[in-house]
Amino acid sequence: MKIYFTSAISNVSPEVRGLYTKVIRILEDLGHTVIANHLQNKDEKVIESQTEKDALEIQSKMSKWKKQADLVVVEASTPSFGVGQEIAEALADNRQVVILFLKGKKPHVLVNQGQDSMYLVEYTPENLREQLTEYVDFAKANSDTRFNFFISPQIGSYLDWISRKKKLPRAVYLRRLIEDDMKLNKDYEEA
Repeated sequence: MKIYFTSAISNVSPEVRGLYTKVIRILEDLGHTVIANHLQNKDEKVIESQTEKDALEIQSKMSKWKKQADLVVVEASTPSFGVGQEIAEALADNRQVVILFLKGKKPHVLVNQGQDSMYLVEYTPENLREQLTEYVDFAKANSDTRFNFFISPQIGSYLDWISRKKKLPRAVYLRRLIEDDMKLNKDYEEA
């Protein structure tokens, strides 16, 4: 799978910058192609020295890369308006977006925008591989088949409560319910 990875460049601690490299390596180890050219060797000084024309060319390339990707992965532990714009653009292009953040550094994200395509994933350096594997696999499966249906406000409220309480996206919760039911249903024969 082709994955576009993005993150904040300005005001980033060396530890978090090291996590960006770790995310990219894990994704590559899992067999994915990772697009992260726009992050390599970039820091605040490079950004400040860019001309407006250079910045627009890079932004155009990044938009093209996002459109070519099957999935967008974001490390959002450091707040960034630019990364927020990239998330919005990816969701507008109907891309699945996995938003990673270090435990205790949950980003402010408009959760109602792209609810079923956006996965907020809290992680620690120790469980990063496990979290990435689970959510990238889920996003991949979810991008293959999409099923939309209307629900009552009461069901929506319950799913929001489950999402907050269990720290699970609503779609993950519903998928697990269906998978559990499939295992119990003796009449079902997989095609």
